[in-house]
Amino acid sequence: MKVSNQLLLIEDDYQLARSVKRFLTKEGFEVHHFVNGDDLAELIASNQFDLILCDVMLPGTNGFEIAKSLRQSFNGPFIFMTALSDVEDQLQGFNLGADDYICKPVPPPLLVARIKANLQRHKPQVKTTEKIHYGNLEIDKQRRTVLVGGGLLPLSRYEFDLLWILLEHREEQVSREYLFTKTVGREYNGIDRTVDGRISRLRKKLETNKKVRCRIYTSWGQGYMLSEKDLNC
Repeated sequence: MKVSNQLLLIEDDYQLARSVKRFLTKEGFEVHHFVNGDDLAELIASNQFDLILCDVMLPGTNGFEIAKSLRQSFNGPFIFMTALSDVEDQLQGFNLGADDYICKPVPPPLLVARIKANLQRHKPQVKTTEKIHYGNLEIDKQRRTVLVGGGLLPLSRYEFDLLWILLEHREEQVSREYLFTKTVGREYNGIDRTVDGRISRLRKKLETNKKVRCRIYTSWGQGYMLSEKDLNC
């Protein structure tokens, strides 16, 4: 059973916190809510949080001070979510080690996209090689060729890049946000469906070639997975 990502939300606006927690919980996250920075060091030490989402304007210790303190012990993604939108505030946030800075109000789907992208960037990566063998599939990154049972599988540049990433993370869910950032080269905005179209074309080429034993599976809200197993059973 897959363990949910553990998120720590530090927000003194109870109504906003309830709304954010409810939405993120529906997206599969486990959210722990704190209203201020009191006793956070002990909380961090006794829990394995995957990401911290923190307001700046808090009672007592503000978010900037929290980030400065926690960066000594917390190595996961730290995201500011605040109404302070001045460039100086954003620069201060990044200088303190923040991975992202989100200005309120933020549409919930975009918040989820930013969270997933940051989690994916901090995920330990499979050691890359120039060639990957998977079942009867052989992909050569340097030559940019894909062989299936000794025969060439023609792919576009974008399809090759997607297949390479999926093979690096074979049997694992890879988020749309991560694929978009890696293949398109800019941050995902939560709306663009470029990756979906390219995945669809790549999936069709794999499925129409009878020699290919692996398939691309879609998990709603999670991403895509390349697997030799029949996950539709």
